[in-house]
Amino acid sequence: MRFKLQLQSPTRTLDDGGGATIVWTKVADVFASITPKGSNEQLFADKLRDKLDSVIRIRYRTGITTAYRLVQTFTRDGVTTTRTFEIGGILNVDNRFKFLDLDVSEGVPT
Repeated sequence: MRFKLQLQSPTRTLDDGGGATIVWTKVADVFASITPKGSNEQLFADKLRDKLDSVIRIRYRTGITTAYRLVQTFTRDGVTTTRTFEIGGILNVDNRFKFLDLDVSEGVPT
């Protein structure tokens, strides 16, 4: 577990026009391992977009749902990169309450 990720939850806030905006709130910093599963392309708004599916393993914690997301920010060679992972599924590894495997997708439009 060598990658530091930020676990975020969505919060709906009403704006002045009567609409709603989703604001992402930091829940915790977690350390994780990221294992790519595969990638493909999908059509969205008449454009091809890359989609990367991965499994992220974190230490067990309660309260995580598929509405949450994980964000990784890192700097390499002076360039800061941010990766956003949408959680699609949650698995309690071996049902032992030690680790969670999160099926995630990166590059999915929200």
